[in-house]
Amino acid sequence: MRDAVQHFCEKHLDKIKAYMQVVFVKLPLPSKCTIEERKSRKHAILQFACQGKGEHCLYSKTLFVMRTKNPRLWIHLMFLALQARSSNALSTRESSVSSLKNCWDILKYDNKSFLALVTSSFPSAKDQDHLIGELRCERFFDVFEYNGPLTLWGCFLCNHPDRARGFLQEGGEPVIEGQLKEKKKKWKLFRHWRTRYFTLSGAHLSYRGLKDDKEAQPIEVSQIRSVRPISSRGRNIPKAFEIFTSDRTFVLKAKDSKNTEQWVQCLSIALARSHAKDSVH
Repeated sequence: MRDAVQHFCEKHLDKIKAYMQVVFVKLPLPSKCTIEERKSRKHAILQFACQGKGEHCLYSKTLFVMRTKNPRLWIHLMFLALQARSSNALSTRESSVSSLKNCWDILKYDNKSFLALVTSSFPSAKDQDHLIGELRCERFFDVFEYNGPLTLWGCFLCNHPDRARGFLQEGGEPVIEGQLKEKKKKWKLFRHWRTRYFTLSGAHLSYRGLKDDKEAQPIEVSQIRSVRPISSRGRNIPKAFEIFTSDRTFVLKAKDSKNTEQWVQCLSIALARSHAKDSVH
């Protein structure tokens, strides 16, 4: 016996496929959604897989994980993606659909049933842009991009295998290097910065002074917890960024916002590579 979801999908199958054909290019879709409960609050956790699966894939054994504030849009799109990839109309009896329904039922979001969600109007272009903004804030696009010729969302090293050497080999050509200004923590009342020369090569980030040119001080990428840009007051485009290690925080300023984005992206890729390497062992 057909359920209401299956009836809806059967009636609108062609429309769903046409809609998702456009969405697949614009927006990556999570491979899994789970619910995390903390302090009596429920949060939707999204997991993204690399579809490239190349030799040096950053996510061959791991997933890109993020918490979302927009579970309604994501779960709706995940359902439509399942249907678009299927030749037959799906029902709630399908395990993949049932899993999404379970997530939605746990969240109890908007007091709307799963049936009402998946049969509602498709997420608009504005809704999709909102999700892209959320991904951008999570630095998703530092490590993933859409591969047009292969029609898939792949990680940076799957899409650019020619760039893998710099992230894999020690002592080779630097992935990125240059002068950055480091904020001195002890001068909290003043904006006191000192210029250092930073180099990212393989799994090592090192820095040295400019005047005395002492031996470079290493920072193991595996010791970095996270990297994030700092938006200045009244500015949406950051010129500074932070590196968090287990025992220290670096506040660094690049020459301009473009250079900041380059540093944050390269460090994010190196960090993902380090996590991928650790997951193999």
